[in-house]
Amino acid sequence: MRLLFVAALSIMSLVFVGAASAGIPSASTSTVVAVAQGTPDCNPGTAVICPLGDMGLVEVTVTVRNIYGDPLPGKTVTCYANIVSGGPFCFCPGEDPQVDVTDANGEVVFIYDNFGGCGELNWYADCEGVVLGPSGTIYIASPDNTGDCVVNLVDFGNFATAYQTADPCSDYNCDGIVNLVDFGTFATHYQHACP
Repeated sequence: MRLLFVAALSIMSLVFVGAASAGIPSASTSTVVAVAQGTPDCNPGTAVICPLGDMGLVEVTVTVRNIYGDPLPGKTVTCYANIVSGGPFCFCPGEDPQVDVTDANGEVVFIYDNFGGCGELNWYADCEGVVLGPSGTIYIASPDNTGDCVVNLVDFGNFATAYQTADPCSDYNCDGIVNLVDFGTFATHYQHACP
């Protein structure tokens, strides 16, 4: 009889632990995916960004799941950009970190399009104290190559130094050479700053 009682308690414990785990985010089954968009001639691993938000963007999709792989709707997620290389980077107010709540599919999408700098970034998220990610790395180029959230004369000096080289910080159309086409792009965004 005692053995039957102990076995019943063990099974009930597993059921309660499983039920409790069903609502907890899991780092091993959740995902953080970053994709560059809006720069048609560049690969999906490169984004060209202007602090004003009128160039490309990085779309970060966070999907929150429990240990069983079930999506968790209604969870608050905070998304952070992380410098992998290069920099400095400047994020306009409200750009980083970003906070939102997962939808019915356990997903939330964050848009990063108001910042400047040059180098590699990835993204990670926090959901109820559980760190999710990081995403894959995205290379960032910007007319604001100094990462101070304004395209100014200092950035022009850097662009002039990079002219006729393969410097990816100033190659806004990703054709492998900084040339007159890139200068046209730079000139269009000159004096742009955070909205």
